[in-house]
Amino acid sequence: MSKSIFAALAAAGLSLALAGPAAAQSGFLKNLARQAAAAAIQNAAQPQQPAASAEGEAPGQADAQPAQDAETATAAQTSGPAPWPVNVGARSVKYPSDLDFSAELEAQKKAFVEFSKVSCNDCEGGYSYDAWVRHFIRLDGSYGAWEKKVGGLALGEAITWKGSASTGSITVVSEEPVNGWPCKQLKWELKKAQSKAERPGLFCNGKASSYAGSDSWVEVF
Repeated sequence: MSKSIFAALAAAGLSLALAGPAAAQSGFLKNLARQAAAAAIQNAAQPQQPAASAEGEAPGQADAQPAQDAETATAAQTSGPAPWPVNVGARSVKYPSDLDFSAELEAQKKAFVEFSKVSCNDCEGGYSYDAWVRHFIRLDGSYGAWEKKVGGLALGEAITWKGSASTGSITVVSEEPVNGWPCKQLKWELKKAQSKAERPGLFCNGKASSYAGSDSWVEVF
């Protein structure tokens, strides 16, 4: 028997005992005692609400917080400045070269190259491309020289060049890590006459392949 029921019945018994000398009040006190006992039994049968913690939270709310923090952390790993891989965090992603991008970003990259197309009598296929930046800037000839040059840029720094029909630039706009690798998000631009084209780019520092002995800067997109 719960404490609330026991207390109610004890109070009812005491009321009846005190009512003995006054016969005129006996029926009234008996009814009052029965009502008190019934109310106590009904209250005891109701489900109890969890008590609030010292910070004003119920126990269940405090337990739910770690799960919410984990969800927030997961969301942070799968979003970021463009270009953001569509398969970031996947088990199959072992190297930066394994990262894939949306069809929209791939189409934007292709359109950028097409914008840079220039007729050329001395070129294979009859065209050259101002987007092929390595043809227009000076590199030292060492392995991975292009990747090292871009990887060495600080936030806000840029590489510029002058192509056959347009001028180009690559600017570091962000340095958000991707899948645990240090990365640089880039903005590619080409300008000619009254028109221009843009696309995002991504370089990351990791193993170029399973054969690579150490991490290096890799052109991902």
